[in-house]
Amino acid sequence: MRNVYEGAAIRSLYRQLVDDFGGFDAAAAFLKCSKGTLSKQCHGDAAIGPEHFGALEDAVGRWPITRLLFGRLAEGGLPVELSQQAQQALREAADLTPAIFSLLIQGDAGPIQKEGPEAMASLADLLRAVDADPTEDKRP
Repeated sequence: MRNVYEGAAIRSLYRQLVDDFGGFDAAAAFLKCSKGTLSKQCHGDAAIGPEHFGALEDAVGRWPITRLLFGRLAEGGLPVELSQQAQQALREAADLTPAIFSLLIQGDAGPIQKEGPEAMASLADLLRAVDADPTEDKRP
């Protein structure tokens, strides 16, 4: 399976973002990478990660790669609403680790009392969405 960031369409859109940002020098300085890295990404010799294309998209105010990838999701993956719910559950779950460490190390229960119920509610919402998804049993 090919890495989704290796396709010609992605490289072309990425190159346009680099140009729109002000060229290789400006984009390399902004992304804190070398012009050689950008060149390799644009020519297909290096993967284009979301930390690069996302930052450029945000900076120029256009999101062509994100839209292309989001379209892939809507066409063959999870339904968009279910994917968004899963992403929300992941964000909430990510807040649990620091909250638990705060309890263990500092004895501060405040963060876990705030983050725990939020994470549980988000996970419950995700489970309800999975149960309600009519296509769930049709996916590999």
